[in-house]
Amino acid sequence: MHRCLRITQILHLIFEYVVDEKVTDANVTGAMIRHEDVAGLARTCKAFMDPALDVLWRTQSSLSPLVMCLPAHFWFLKANRRGAVVSLLQQPSHADWLTLKRYSRRIRAFDHTTLHLPMVCENVVDTVFSPDLSDELFPWLHTLNVDIFSKSPLGPIQFFSHVRLPQLVRLHFTIPGFYRNRDPDLYLTPACVPSLQALTINVSRIHFHASARLLVNFEQIPCLRSLHLSPHLNVLPSSLRELTHLQYLRELIVTLPDGFDVDVCPSMQPTFPSLQRITVTVDSLSQCTKSLSSITSGELGSIKIFHRSPATQNDIFQLFQEIERIHVRYADFNTLDIQCSHTNKPILHPPFDLPSLGTLDIDDDFIAQITPAWPDIEVLHLRASERNNGRVTLEGMRGLLRGCPRLRSLHMQVDARTFPEGEPEMQSLSLARLDITGSHTEDEMAVGRYLKSLAPQLEWLKIKPPSPSVIYTMV
Repeated sequence: MHRCLRITQILHLIFEYVVDEKVTDANVTGAMIRHEDVAGLARTCKAFMDPALDVLWRTQSSLSPLVMCLPAHFWFLKANRRGAVVSLLQQPSHADWLTLKRYSRRIRAFDHTTLHLPMVCENVVDTVFSPDLSDELFPWLHTLNVDIFSKSPLGPIQFFSHVRLPQLVRLHFTIPGFYRNRDPDLYLTPACVPSLQALTINVSRIHFHASARLLVNFEQIPCLRSLHLSPHLNVLPSSLRELTHLQYLRELIVTLPDGFDVDVCPSMQPTFPSLQRITVTVDSLSQCTKSLSSITSGELGSIKIFHRSPATQNDIFQLFQEIERIHVRYADFNTLDIQCSHTNKPILHPPFDLPSLGTLDIDDDFIAQITPAWPDIEVLHLRASERNNGRVTLEGMRGLLRGCPRLRSLHMQVDARTFPEGEPEMQSLSLARLDITGSHTEDEMAVGRYLKSLAPQLEWLKIKPPSPSVIYTMV
C-alpha cells in the first residue's frame, strides 16, 4: 500500500466522495450501493477501517443500525403498514449499550438522509438518550432532528427534560398536537444543550385550533445564532425579553403576541445586537415598526413581515421611516418583504422613498419612479391588488429591465395584450426567473417569445392569466 494511504486525513477525503449525503434526488438503490461500498472499504484492511467507519456512521436517519449491532437475542425486526420497525425483545444492560460506543461515538448528526432505514420503537429512543447513556454514546453529536425517530412527532418537551448533549449545536423538533391539548403552556428547559447555536421548533397542525404558547429559558443557551419558530407558536413575553438580549443571535423567525412591547421593561443591555435577518408575524404593522425601532444591530440586512390587520397609510409611512434609519446604520440592507393576510399588499425589495410613490399604484409611472431608486436590485416581487392587477405594460417592463441591469428574479403582473412598436431588443443578460402570474394576455406563446427576446438568459418563465387556464413555459 502506498504510504499516502496510511494518512487518515487523506482517507477521510477519499471516502467522503464515495458517500455524498447532499444528493437529494438519488434513488434509494444508488444510495445503498454507495454505503455498501464504504462498508466494504472498512473491511478491506486496518488502515481503512476507522476512516471508513467514520464516514459510514457520520449521519444517521434512524437508531435502527445502532440497535441492530447488539446481539440478535436483544432485538427483532417486524414490518407493518408504516414500514419496518426494530423493537427490543429484552432490555439490554448498561454495559450492553456501551458496547456500541465503537460505532455511536462516530455519529455526528441524526438527520434526514437518502437511505430508507427501519424505525425504532419509542422506548428505544428514551433509553438511548437517557442521562446516563446519551453523553457516553454520542460525545460528538452536533446535529439532532428529533422528528426522524418516529413517523409521528415524539414528545420533545419530555424528551429534553432528561437528555444531556453538551456538544449539540443544531436542534430541530416538532411539538405534537396532544401536548397542546393537554397543557396550553409548554415549558422547555434547554440546559441539556448549553452549546446550542441553531434551534428550529415546529408545531403539528393536526388537532390544533389555536397557537401553542411556549416558555423557554433562553439564558441557558447564550450561544444561540439562529432561531426558527413556527408561526403557530407564541413565545411568552418573559421568554421574548430574554431572547432580545442574546448577544450572538443573527437569524430569527418569530410570532409576536398581540400588544407585546420590547421596551415595556427598559434595560441597559442592547436589543438584538447581532441580528442580520428577521421574519416576524405580528397583528399590526405599527406593532412591528415599534419592535424594529428597538433593535440596535448594525448588520440588519433582511426584514420579512407578516401582519394580520390591514395597514393604514400612516402605518406604512412610519414603517418606511424606520427602514430608512436601519438603512443608514447598515448600507447593505437589501430585503424588505411585507405581506398581509387580510388583503394582498405589495412585496417590496429593498426600501425606497415612500412619499414620492403616492398611493403605491403599480403601473408604468410606479415602475418609472422605482427604477432609478433601485439600479442594483437583484430580486423584485410586486403583487398588486385585484383592482390594480396588470396595469404595468410590456413597455414598462422593458424600461425596468433596462434600468435594473442586475435583476435576476422578477415577479409582477403586466398587461401583455399590446406589444410595443418596433422589434424587441435585448434589455437584460442577468434575468433568469420571471413570473407574470395574473397577467392579462391574448397570445401566451407570443408573450413568451417577446420576453425571451428581452431577456435571452431566462431559465424559467411562468405565465398564468387571470383564468382557470395555466401555461408554464420552461426556457
